[in-house]
Amino acid sequence: MEFVGALAPLAFVFALAALAQLGQLKKRVDKLEEELAHLRRE
Repeated sequence: MEFVGALAPLAFVFALAALAQLGQLKKRVDKLEEELAHLRRE
């Protein structure tokens, strides 16, 4: 169990990095949706 405890901080860092990537992806999708809506209006 000590081995799993030693890996916990590393897993936490990877989880934070994944959340940051998801945030960036959502921003890009939102921007693309805005551009698509703008193109449809033209």
